[in-house]
Amino acid sequence: MKQTLKRAWTVTLGNPQLKIGLVLLCILLLVALFAPVIAPYDPYFMSDELVEAPSALHPLGTDGLGRDILSMLIFGTRTSLVVGVTAAFIAGIIGTLIGGVAGYFGGKVDAVLGELINVFMMMPTFFLVLIVVALFGSGLFNVMVVMGLTSWVSNAKLMRAQAMSLRQRTFVRSAEAIGEGRLLILFRHVVPNGIFPIIANTTMGIASAILTESSLAFLGLGDPNVISWGQVIQSGKSYLTNGWWICLFGGLAIIYTVVTFYLIGDGLNRVLSPKLRNLGKEG
Repeated sequence: MKQTLKRAWTVTLGNPQLKIGLVLLCILLLVALFAPVIAPYDPYFMSDELVEAPSALHPLGTDGLGRDILSMLIFGTRTSLVVGVTAAFIAGIIGTLIGGVAGYFGGKVDAVLGELINVFMMMPTFFLVLIVVALFGSGLFNVMVVMGLTSWVSNAKLMRAQAMSLRQRTFVRSAEAIGEGRLLILFRHVVPNGIFPIIANTTMGIASAILTESSLAFLGLGDPNVISWGQVIQSGKSYLTNGWWICLFGGLAIIYTVVTFYLIGDGLNRVLSPKLRNLGKEG
C-alpha cells in the first residue's frame, strides 16, 4: 500500500498539468466545504444596496436584488461540483457498461449497441437536455440525471475500443478456456483493465456538465431554489452596462473550475496512457 501511494505521489509530482489541477481542485473543495464560514453574507439575503459596485462591504459587488455576489459564488461552488461529479459519474457508468458489453461480446450485440451509440452521437445533446428539462421540470436532480443520460457516448466508444482489444489478450482467453462466465470475465478482467481512459475522460466530463448546468441556469431552466454560477450570470445579463461585475465574476468562477478539471483530465490521460507518458519523457 505504501509503495502504491509513493508511486502515485511521484507520478503526480512528475506531471505539471495534474499537479496544478489538483491544487486548484483542493481550493475548490475547501471553498465548498467551508462555504458557510467563508461567505460574508447569506447568499439569499436581499439588501437595499442594489447593483452596488465592488467595495469593502461587498468585495465583488451586489446584484439587482441586493444579494452579495461573493457569497453567491462561494455557495454556487457546491452546486457546480455536485452537478458536475454526479452527471459525469452517471455518464461514466452507462458508457462503461454499454461500451464494455458491445466490445467484448461483439457480433449482433455489438451491432445493436453500436447503432445506439451512433444515434446518440448524432443527437444535439444540449437541445435534448433543454427539451427534457422543459418537460419534466428544472429541479437539480432532473438536470443531473438528464445530463448523465445524454453524455455517455464518448465513454462508451472508449470502453468499446478497450474491450475489443482486451478480449484478444492471453489472460482473457485463459479465463474463457477454464470456463469462467462471459459476464464474470467482463467485470473481473475486461472492465478493470480498460477503465483508465474512462477515468480521464469522465474527469473532463465534469467540466462539460458544469458548463451545461450553467447554460441551463443562464437560460432560466436551472433550479430557481439553488444558487449556481449560471444563475448569477443570468441575474446580471440585464445589468451589463451598469453592473458588469455580476457576469464577470460569475464567468471567471466557471472558467476557473472548467480549467481545473481539464487540467486534471489531461494529466490523468498522460499518466494512464503509455504512449502519452513515453512521449512526455522523450520531450
